Amino acid sequence: MINQSKPRILFTTRLKKQRLAALQSSGFLVESVPFITFEYVIPAMWISQLPDQTDAWIFTSKKAVKAIKPAFKDLEVPDHIFAVGSKTAGMLEELNLEVTIPDEYNVVALAKKMKELELKNVTHFCGNLKAGDLNKLLGEDVNLTSVEVYRTKLAPHTLNISNYDGIVFMSPSAVESFSERNEINGTAKVFCIGPTTEAAATEVGFENCITPEYSTLDDLTESIQNYFN
Repeated sequence: MINQSKPRILFTTRLKKQRLAALQSSGFLVESVPFITFEYVIPAMWISQLPDQTDAWIFTSKKAVKAIKPAFKDLEVPDHIFAVGSKTAGMLEELNLEVTIPDEYNVVALAKKMKELELKNVTHFCGNLKAGDLNKLLGEDVNLTSVEVYRTKLAPHTLNISNYDGIVFMSPSAVESFSERNEINGTAKVFCIGPTTEAAATEVGFENCITPEYSTLDDLTESIQNYFN
């Protein structure tokens, strides 16, 4: 850890200017280095993969919502829409959709919520690195169709971990990308957006992880501020 009055925080994702400014005004030195990049799949490449009938749509990221927007008017909306996270739900509500959010922002709580409705056919709009747990959690009685609408690519960089007082991960793929070129210091303080990301960080060797109760950037930022203040 470097010796300075202001904690230096590394975000392994690109931060919006407003978020960066808010953190800096709170007394942090923030560096934003994206360890993953994204590209959207054009609707013509995935729209034919949609099932003829589905009971529900599932969105586990904001990027999936952005990806379907160009084709939204051509889609037949099912009776149920599920989202993991309030920000993702908010984007869907902007499309005048009624959205159900699980009590906890993770796929375990999502699957539990969906099982209560006894759904038979569901469609998950996702990326190429989707969580494989959802299919298992829903069980054999539910037919899950995964439709890839965006792609995540690793963009590893080599950094000196000791230059930072905290490292922030927003996804398991960011953890994977970071670990490709950097020696993991188990004692480094790590902040994770959610339990799945924390599990990935622990798996590569990070031992001191802090994860907020809710998987939102606002709650994650609050966790960072509470730890250092």
